[in-house]
Amino acid sequence: MRFRDITRFSFKAMMSRRKRATLTLLGIFLGVLTLTAVISFATGYGFALKDIFKGSSMRLIYLSARERSFNDLDVSKIESMDGVEAVMPLIRIPMNLTIFGKTKTYVVMGVDMDYVEDVFPDIELMYGDWPPNPKEEAVVLGSKLLEEIPPEEMEDMIGLNVKFSFGNILTTRPRIYGILAPYGTSIIADVDRSVLAPLDYATRLYVKLVGEKSYTFLAIVAEDVNSVDYVVDQLSEEYGDMAFPIAMKDVQKQLDMVVNLSLLVLGAIAAMTIVVASIGIMNAMYTAVTERTRIIGVMRAMGASQRDIAMSFLFEGILMSGIAIISGMILGYGASLLLAMIMGPGRTEGPHAATFSITPALLPEHAAAIAGITLLITILGALPPALQAARLEPAKALRFE
Repeated sequence: MRFRDITRFSFKAMMSRRKRATLTLLGIFLGVLTLTAVISFATGYGFALKDIFKGSSMRLIYLSARERSFNDLDVSKIESMDGVEAVMPLIRIPMNLTIFGKTKTYVVMGVDMDYVEDVFPDIELMYGDWPPNPKEEAVVLGSKLLEEIPPEEMEDMIGLNVKFSFGNILTTRPRIYGILAPYGTSIIADVDRSVLAPLDYATRLYVKLVGEKSYTFLAIVAEDVNSVDYVVDQLSEEYGDMAFPIAMKDVQKQLDMVVNLSLLVLGAIAAMTIVVASIGIMNAMYTAVTERTRIIGVMRAMGASQRDIAMSFLFEGILMSGIAIISGMILGYGASLLLAMIMGPGRTEGPHAATFSITPALLPEHAAAIAGITLLITILGALPPALQAARLEPAKALRFE
């Protein structure tokens, strides 16, 4: 039999028992739909999760103090380590900001303005400029601090002085130099809800609060990506439990592992529905073999080989699988989009958005894997009945009642 004849026979056989074929096809379809929806949603979630750190330099290492703050001696010591290109001290101070008669607590981040783009990659100003004088009492406000102000009035805030306080201990009135464009979050701060201040100015404030010059974080830039692990080892050996190094390279690696593991686990669970569907295919095909025993005998008597009989039954299963794969993938991706719309509140703006929406993604390799797995499981389910049909003796098949 030619391939065209096998195809025509399989299609007519499937259409002759539409209800059974539809129910069998439905099982495969639901399995593909579930697998596609899960994989697409998990992939989109992984992309959204990694977008939080997108653009962060893979050479960047944050050193967080545990038992004590850092000082200039620590900065000099780390700068002399092999593989270190630069060390940027950071100060984090929670302070009350009073604006338009309302007082809220925000984090003031003291950072050297010459290195602000290294500490917060992709950061941009929406209005104003970066403070040119490191000793000036100046601040740059995060985009969310003025969210109650109409956008057209934000630029008018540049040059105004605002009140910052820490209880009754400290009060200061720095000048607003700039307003940040929406950014999102970093590993050390929610930038949109933070205040950036020149390091010298923030240091003076911190000295008034704690009585000594010190830093809460150190941002360290390695000479290259290959030097990161060596620098982390040196930091761990030097500070032990007193400080905790966080390498952006390792953060990205952990995120990749989590996403890949999620895809594997969720995909395996969803694939079980296709395995169950293959059992339904096997059952339906065994029934079809019994119903068509005399037809098989006639075909063998007319010269059809065992291979022709096996291929006709096997192709019937493949045909149902193909229909289920195409329709299941289309509707499965649609289901993942619907789920994302229901769960996602919408993405905030900025390259490092903290609140992110999930945009499902069905990658070509994932689509190929879903189709391949479904087709393989379907063939395994249809193969035993197909082989049984091929082994029927023509004479016995013709006498079958």
